[in-house]
Amino acid sequence: MEVDELKSDQVYNLSDEEAKEMGNLILEDTNDPQIKYLVKQIPILTGSEVVDAKVAFDQQSNQPIINFTLSTFGAKVFGDFTARSIGKRLAVVLDGKVFSAPNIRERIGGGSGQISGNFTVNEAGNVAIALRSGALPAPVIMLEKRSVGPSLGADSINASMFALISGFLLVVVFMIIYYGLAGIISNIALVTNLFIIIAVMAMFGATLTLPGMAGIVLTVGMAVDANVIINERIRELLKQGKSVHKAIEDGYKNAMSAILDANITTLLVAVILYVYGTGPIKGFAVTISIGILASMITAILGTHGIYEALKNKITKDKNLKKWFGVN
Repeated sequence: MEVDELKSDQVYNLSDEEAKEMGNLILEDTNDPQIKYLVKQIPILTGSEVVDAKVAFDQQSNQPIINFTLSTFGAKVFGDFTARSIGKRLAVVLDGKVFSAPNIRERIGGGSGQISGNFTVNEAGNVAIALRSGALPAPVIMLEKRSVGPSLGADSINASMFALISGFLLVVVFMIIYYGLAGIISNIALVTNLFIIIAVMAMFGATLTLPGMAGIVLTVGMAVDANVIINERIRELLKQGKSVHKAIEDGYKNAMSAILDANITTLLVAVILYVYGTGPIKGFAVTISIGILASMITAILGTHGIYEALKNKITKDKNLKKWFGVN
């Protein structure tokens, strides 16, 4: 909107009605309500003619500026207006507030231009947002306003923690009952997996969100799933009469393809969720990706190392039901 330079010195002495009788409006500055502008009622351009507006930096002064682009019609109107208004001010207005009132230094043609001034980066960003938001064809009308207290978030966090702890304990108990000492070894890998997830997230300063906690709950099931596959392969070989050493080696070898297939496909889905998802979905994808990678290390390398250290003891004990839950 064009600033009425001839009468702008009267802006603090005029009422809104008097300004309207002159064909003008009195608008406040968005940052300082004490600063007022007298602008003409008929806008030079509306937001619908603004194609884009971005913050950039002047190559000489390195000060923040706003680069804007206009439509074909807007470029013609703006070029004609700036040609006859050099030295005057043009107000950038959104929702009845003036975001900036830069001086026109020269004719601005070609459908693009620059708004410069003593902007901070935040101020330049606000002006750019105001220009882009002005292109919205519908006004913003408040229909309802609500305040949500912190109890909602606390309830959700408590529910998630209950799900995580109860799920973890149920998995631990099941593994011990069904697989005996092999289940305890699997539980050691599971606990290690959880510590790795927390350590990696702490290392990168990540925040544990509700979707992230959901990813950890899912990771608990996926992490123990690899141990279930390995233990079942070892049990099958022991039932066939294989030695403990042979059953452990072949059990890991036979289980490897199934574990890799399941984890790699899940990891690919997590990557897609991270690339195309929004904030909460990204948190879920990051958590489950860390959990998958950690589970492959703990379930394959970690437990295998423990079995290698204990295989002679298992052979001498000869109580396979105690170790693997088999007769």
